[in-house]
Amino acid sequence: MGRQDSITSENKLKVLIIGCTRLTRRIITSVEKINTIVGVVNLHPEEGMLKSNYDTLSEFNSKNPDKFFMTHDINDDETYNWVKDKEPDLIIQCGWSQIFKERILSTPKLFCIGFHPAPLPVGRGAAVLNWMIIKNDTLAWGRVKDIEWGNTMFVMDTKTDTGDILDFEPLTIEGRDDINTTYFKVYKSSVKMIERTLPLIESGEYKRTPQDNSKATRFYKRKPSDGLIEFNWPVHKILNYVRALTTPYPGAFFEYKSKQIKLWRASIGYASNDVQSQTGTVIEIKKGKGLNVKVDDSHTVWLEIISDDTDLECWADEWAIENNLKVGEVLK
Repeated sequence: MGRQDSITSENKLKVLIIGCTRLTRRIITSVEKINTIVGVVNLHPEEGMLKSNYDTLSEFNSKNPDKFFMTHDINDDETYNWVKDKEPDLIIQCGWSQIFKERILSTPKLFCIGFHPAPLPVGRGAAVLNWMIIKNDTLAWGRVKDIEWGNTMFVMDTKTDTGDILDFEPLTIEGRDDINTTYFKVYKSSVKMIERTLPLIESGEYKRTPQDNSKATRFYKRKPSDGLIEFNWPVHKILNYVRALTTPYPGAFFEYKSKQIKLWRASIGYASNDVQSQTGTVIEIKKGKGLNVKVDDSHTVWLEIISDDTDLECWADEWAIENNLKVGEVLK
């Protein structure tokens, strides 16, 4: 699409970063190698501690207190004025859930960059990676498919995930991945795109590719209560929920004696032909392995790491013994 506005090599891009996650930490490290960081905006801990993946970015703050700002609201006057005073050429948003209003978007000389863990325009919206793992299909023996997916870097506008695409990096969500390892791939691909694209932006040789809105799909935000699993589900669906909602997310859970028991790790098991019990029945409690629960005529699920209302994670077999759970009892 030809040359765009450029920054001379003698005056490196002045970059301001807005984020509050582990991805933000990695982007800061990459940008520092290439350009000048004029400021970092982080989410105040009062809100941040309610957010999965929250990172205080304490190392950057301790080294650059004059370049560090914590906010409750990215769009309030105090934050806007602080950002404006830094006179950034470019803003990079990485790991931020509040929608930017027009005056923040129009602050940098060039534009605001965002990342979205999907091959835009497919997969706009919230909780994308969680949804992709949850909705994954099963193969033989309860295994799940690998998903060819991707991560997109784009120019932000007033709508969510609709701006022109600057770069794209493919990634695969493997059957062995949980939400944590999937984010490892997102972080790695984001760093690749930043290190590949910032020099092009600086020289004015970057391209902006409009999204094809006719191909757009959208996911919607999940609530912690959406993590409830039922033992009459297919085993792969149960395991997908566990993989999708494990740490740092709130966790999939089942109900036992009117309590939520969160399930952080589980694996597939196979039912013996002589097992005729109902779904949710405890088939075996095995020290060093976990708690084996009936799912259907062919499968069980091994509960391995759980937590109860004490919110302390433990091995499921130890929890079962401590709570005097017996083989033959039904979890409900």
